[in-house]
Amino acid sequence: MHRTHLLWPLALSALLTACSEPADTETPDAGLPDSSEDAGPDADTDTGPLPTARTTDCDALMPSYCTLPWPSSLYLQEDESRPTGYTLDFGAESLPKSRTGHVAPDAYRRLDGYGLGTPITVLFPDIDTSRMPAEDSIERSLEDDERQILLLRVTEEGVEHVPFWAELDSKAPSSETQVLYIRPAVILELNSHYIVALRNLQNTEGQPFEPSDAFEAYRTGEAAEDPELAWRQPRFDRLFDILEGEGVSRDELTLAWDFHTGSSESLHGDVRAMVDDALSAIDQTPVEFTIDILTENTPEEHPHIALDILGTYTVPSFVTRSERAPAKGFLLNRTDEGTILQDGTLEATFWLRIPHSALDGTPHGLVTYGHGMLGSGEEITYGSNDTAKIANENNLIFFATSFSGFSSDDIALASSALQHATYFEELVDRMHQGIVNYAVLTRAMREGLSAIDELQPFNIVVNPDEHYYMGISQGGIFGATFLALTPDIERGHLGVPGINYAMLMERSVNFGTYFAFLNLGYPDRVDQGLTIAAIQLLWDTIDPISYMRHIHHAPFFESNKRALLAPAKGDYQVAVVTNEIVARTDIGIPLMANYDVDRQPFAAPTTSYPHEGSGVVLYDFGNPWPAIGHQPPEDAFGDPHGLPRRLEEHQQQMIEFFRTGTIVDVCNDAPCVFPR
Repeated sequence: MHRTHLLWPLALSALLTACSEPADTETPDAGLPDSSEDAGPDADTDTGPLPTARTTDCDALMPSYCTLPWPSSLYLQEDESRPTGYTLDFGAESLPKSRTGHVAPDAYRRLDGYGLGTPITVLFPDIDTSRMPAEDSIERSLEDDERQILLLRVTEEGVEHVPFWAELDSKAPSSETQVLYIRPAVILELNSHYIVALRNLQNTEGQPFEPSDAFEAYRTGEAAEDPELAWRQPRFDRLFDILEGEGVSRDELTLAWDFHTGSSESLHGDVRAMVDDALSAIDQTPVEFTIDILTENTPEEHPHIALDILGTYTVPSFVTRSERAPAKGFLLNRTDEGTILQDGTLEATFWLRIPHSALDGTPHGLVTYGHGMLGSGEEITYGSNDTAKIANENNLIFFATSFSGFSSDDIALASSALQHATYFEELVDRMHQGIVNYAVLTRAMREGLSAIDELQPFNIVVNPDEHYYMGISQGGIFGATFLALTPDIERGHLGVPGINYAMLMERSVNFGTYFAFLNLGYPDRVDQGLTIAAIQLLWDTIDPISYMRHIHHAPFFESNKRALLAPAKGDYQVAVVTNEIVARTDIGIPLMANYDVDRQPFAAPTTSYPHEGSGVVLYDFGNPWPAIGHQPPEDAFGDPHGLPRRLEEHQQQMIEFFRTGTIVDVCNDAPCVFPR
């Protein structure tokens, strides 16, 4: 939900012009000042020519930490070759410093703006948040009273007020280092300009916060006389004009700044090109399957699975070994211009389970399965997933591979990347290859499963018109990304899913061990938050927050894709609130009717059963909603994360969705409550 105001044409035109000016090809301290009257003193004064771009690695707006406030247009270098008009350009010492050095800025220069999941972050010691909207009072972020925080999206048509909530860092050791997160309650838009305004802030003693020296200089216009600040004065003047049109005067501002989100080309372009190239390659040269282990089961040995198969398959490879990484590091194989090229092939492991129902020649549909966090495709064989029973009772064949980049093979690299975040590039690049591996296996199974030599005696027949996706936990999270990118599947089940790892990490019990590694590299708590923000910029190129709107609302290719999201209320591992952000964004994935016994999320569209399309069905096993804040849930009921998949009613709902594309009511016109 957004609220739109008409614009003040002059201010808006000026600001949008500033956002799309031609790139400055001069070095930051070599350019001449703008000749306009607001560009600062004349070149023949004692100060000499003033810079026209950033000359320092840190932002003077909030001098306590280098890159606060986050994210900021300070690091957007004008670049007319990019869709947004910018290149994201951090300095050598801008990003947090681990025990071995600052996070390297190089990988970020491939981005042309900030990611859709980047956390908006500021630090005001001992700040009073009592008047700010919280996770359970998001509607306050759009009220017309004296709001202390405004989050605005500036477009040619108007200024949109974006809903959000504010929350303090619950893990900070003291209120002096407790950052404030401003969480957008909708997914941000691609290639868009945002303004954050904070006014009349005070501490818990009621004392107002004074603006920083730099921000005060921008408020008064005195920055035009400062050699390091002058180049931003015109931008701030335009920003202030827009805020005044929204009823916010300069005098009451404690801080205000702006940022720009990246384009689809920047966030999606690499992996889309990789998937396209890989599928074109295997259409020309079919995938080779090698069977390593084939286990035959009688109905007495396994009531559902006749054949358990472990093997490998060939995949076009787009990664090359990284010399800098400490553990199994790979980087995408790029030209000097940044184009990704195939570099031979690699062998990936797959698991395939043939149910007894397939042995009589009955055509069976296929299900690509997505595994859990830092796990493997072997999870398809775990009894707790009930996939064997589902397969045998519904004429389906399940198969899986490991999600390269976030599988058990990547645990060592993940641990290293959290100690020195420069290595996170390797992890994300492997995730790109992981999506390719899934896309290739999906098509190869449809085209070639029946032709595998070792399966010929068993008369296996594949129905090519039935191919679905089922993912659990991490498989439900990255399943949204995969579903948006694969042309071969139109219906996907996303079990206990979520979006935005920068938000999910802090709210999950799963990351406790990994935060110990983060603490080794970045012992300062504020630096930890900024490090998570930095790695999320790279993660956003593969995180489902960047792909949810491309399942149904704005698909990458002509399709009729649909997703059934099935979160568990009070989930200890994946924050349910992130699915409500998806629904509130109004991108064709609404909450289903009778969503919850206790509450109806603010401004989240709801639709009734039966529903032909995507939707979110909440499953309630007795857990209460978690306490407000970004910490893992804790209650007396135990983690419900693994329960929906084993619920027969939900299995029936999933199969009906697979076969018809319709979400049906399995809870008797009431919330889906199943007490334990």
